[in-house]
Amino acid sequence: MILIQPVTTPSTDSDSNRSPRWAAVVLAAVVSAVLAFLSFPPTGFGPLAWFALIPLLYVLGTTRRPWEGGLIGLIYGAAFYGLFFYYVARYGVLPLVTLMLFQGLFLAVFGWLMVYVRAVRCLLLRAAATAAAWVLIEYVRGHIGLLSLTLADLAYTQHQLLSVLQIASVLGAGAVTFVVVFANGILASVLLQPKLYPHDPRTGGPPPSLAKAVIGGFALIAVVILGGASVIQIAAYVRPAVKEIAAGKSLHVAVMQGNVEIHHPTTEEDANQCRLVYTYMTGEIPAKIGADLVVWPETAFPVVLNNRPFYLEEVQESAREVDAYLLMGALEQGGSGELYNTAYLFSPEGEMVDTYRKRRLVIFGEYVPDLGPLNALVKRYPVRPFNIVPGGERQLLTVNAVPFGTLICWEATMAGPSRELCRKGAQFLTFITSDSWAAGSAELWQNAATAPLRAVESRRYVVRAATMGPSAILNPYGCPLSGVAAGVDAPAHHKIYPLAGLSIYHRLGDLPLLIICLLVWVVAMFRREAESSGPESR
Repeated sequence: MILIQPVTTPSTDSDSNRSPRWAAVVLAAVVSAVLAFLSFPPTGFGPLAWFALIPLLYVLGTTRRPWEGGLIGLIYGAAFYGLFFYYVARYGVLPLVTLMLFQGLFLAVFGWLMVYVRAVRCLLLRAAATAAAWVLIEYVRGHIGLLSLTLADLAYTQHQLLSVLQIASVLGAGAVTFVVVFANGILASVLLQPKLYPHDPRTGGPPPSLAKAVIGGFALIAVVILGGASVIQIAAYVRPAVKEIAAGKSLHVAVMQGNVEIHHPTTEEDANQCRLVYTYMTGEIPAKIGADLVVWPETAFPVVLNNRPFYLEEVQESAREVDAYLLMGALEQGGSGELYNTAYLFSPEGEMVDTYRKRRLVIFGEYVPDLGPLNALVKRYPVRPFNIVPGGERQLLTVNAVPFGTLICWEATMAGPSRELCRKGAQFLTFITSDSWAAGSAELWQNAATAPLRAVESRRYVVRAATMGPSAILNPYGCPLSGVAAGVDAPAHHKIYPLAGLSIYHRLGDLPLLIICLLVWVVAMFRREAESSGPESR
């Protein structure tokens, strides 16, 4: 077995048998949680993420008992997710506390694993094993069926540092997380090394210099960053011309951000206000733009559109007026009375030509599962009075003979749905979302920060339309070409190019990175066993 009982490192007996000072440990974990939270939008101090985990990793590195490591990880996780998802408290304290503790359990597993990593003498291997464990934990957290959640993955702290993001086209967003945690691991190991190994275990003399290991580690990180910057620079001069020649076409896309607050439950006044805002804004698109596609957000009209002829005619008239395809979100009632969260596509003639029904729904947001004896407790909170049903197969839509994929809100925060659409032939992606339920909170920016990663992973143009913003049109390198800030009612428009072919990440998926992380972990555990078996560790 690779996971064995933690061994005694060459530190002094008095130090190794001492329990952590919990006041200092809790403080360090909370400090890391606060720093990590500040590295995410809306504060968005992305570079802070490269240092945020040092206090956490340091106290974990001085911890010898797995249960203590797990408790430290849980403290960090509960503090971080409590800060990150603070806006859930508007629906009640219990939902927030439940979310904090459930998500914190993943960090508890991370803390438990770190007790084994402390016995790895090689600084770079210890840092790599730390990063590998974090990536594997994030992967599991994002692939647990109905409870999957990726919104707080560390990769999204780098959504504005485009040179760092480019590795995601090869290994996915997890590779960005790996690099960030690896940097934290190196710096934490530099601080820990004199404590864990005050002398060279092989010679008994002074500890070896850490300079070579540190320089080597940050040289690897520099290669990733400079390589990404080079990709962006080359693309800026070469790709536009290549795309125009290869595709022979372009599309002019316009995004409408109405900034209309929709109440829960929605009212007829909400629906009428949305109708006025979006039809007027669309009618104001200058004819000289020559828009091929106009995109409204999710629930742009908060009605069951196929049952409301008046609102349906208003959408059709808007498409005819602007002489463009129009993609918009509303509810749809199926033949058996079931309700779908649907993206409707209208032709320039006003004909409804296709629909896409959202497949990945938000638990407790769009539907409430049967929880048996807990149903009465759930009904005390402001959940929907009806359930939305997931759609069937995820299919492509078409504009001017160009196939594209659309995702609705939560689906776009995960890599899998975008990868599925591009594998089916989508040549650009549209994301429509309604965050009015979180008006004024950090969720608006947190959700938007996922779009640059989807653009880089897919090497596709991404068009994001949000009810309250921010909305944006992004190039295949995650760079915003045009956009609207949060809290503003305005359109944005830009030319995009349909692109074929698949990125390495979309061809191979997450498997290569998972294999790398597992191999790093296995090597670290075997090195740990080998290095801890000598006479100095007995």
